[in-house]
Amino acid sequence: MTRTIAIAMQKGGVGKTTTTVNLAAALAEMGRRVLAVDLDPQGNLTQHAGLDPDRVSPTIYDALRAEVDGGTSDLPAAIYRTAEGFDLLPSQPELSLVEVALINSLSRERVLAGLLGDVTPAYDYVLIDCNPSLGLLVINALTAADSVLIPIQTEYLAARGALMILSTIETIRRKRLNPHLTVEGILLTMADARATLTRDVQEAVQQQYGRDIRIFTTVVRRSVRFAESAAAGQSLVAYDSRSAGANAYRAIAKELEKN
Repeated sequence: MTRTIAIAMQKGGVGKTTTTVNLAAALAEMGRRVLAVDLDPQGNLTQHAGLDPDRVSPTIYDALRAEVDGGTSDLPAAIYRTAEGFDLLPSQPELSLVEVALINSLSRERVLAGLLGDVTPAYDYVLIDCNPSLGLLVINALTAADSVLIPIQTEYLAARGALMILSTIETIRRKRLNPHLTVEGILLTMADARATLTRDVQEAVQQQYGRDIRIFTTVVRRSVRFAESAAAGQSLVAYDSRSAGANAYRAIAKELEKN
């Protein structure tokens, strides 16, 4: 069965896109069929996978726009195979206009779920990279997903920052938009290997959430190689296959498979 996972956190700069592209690459390397969905108008995932958000067409914007306008959408036409073996549903800046248009749309929270329903059977994993907000695009992602992976930067205030996305997940369940939505787990990112702060944050997150939520054993260390791979339009798994960061995401992919 397909597992649709939203990578979500309302705070920016915590590693959502980095996690999406590298997890997609690691899973594809394991032979899994993966679709990565860029649901952020900034198009960072699209760029990271080697496409230009200002030039690629069609994108997820076209499919969502057609649905909102009552037309016929063609989502498969907007799916591209990457050189790393996973498929990509790219974004473009105009996607922000769809979020506004969704306000007056019928079943506005379920538009993405309806679109993805036609293509998800072809994949083992669908990974949705969400924008750093709790707007209608993110609500659509959470309604379409089976679970949510929450990246948290290893800093003192980060653990508290997860409360808002967890509250939103609970609201999604309570309002029956997606009553079976689960939390895939919390992933600690951008850790400083030299600092005791990382251990302190790990302990704080474990104490606050560990009873009910899986905390991934693998911690993603901060590395300039992530920025270099993004600039090259590749995952770190492809850009520097033997790096610690690439191996971290391979380990996370294996943890994901065990659940």
